[in-house]
Amino acid sequence: MENVSKDKSAINEMLFRLERNHTEIQMLLGKLNSYTCEPTDYECFMRLRDLRDEIAVLKKKHSELFRAIESKQLGSQAALIKEMQSQITSFKELDRKIGAYLVDTTRAH
Repeated sequence: MENVSKDKSAINEMLFRLERNHTEIQMLLGKLNSYTCEPTDYECFMRLRDLRDEIAVLKKKHSELFRAIESKQLGSQAALIKEMQSQITSFKELDRKIGAYLVDTTRAH
């Protein structure tokens, strides 16, 4: 019984993080679309395109997960936790890449 309650607590915590990450993705996309982050060369253009593609993929995965949670079409709790952890890790990596891009483009301006 205690294990089930720990799993539910972990799921609720990760769900909160995913919702916060989803909001943060929107803010990061806004920054990337601002004039201060315009690409200065071909390499920056390609990096920006790749970042936008990664954002689109992550947003789609977030939406699919939230839909599955709402409709209760989930597998085991372990599978849900694994998927949530994967998306949180993907967000952290994307956030790191966006941060590096922002630093590089601000130096170029």
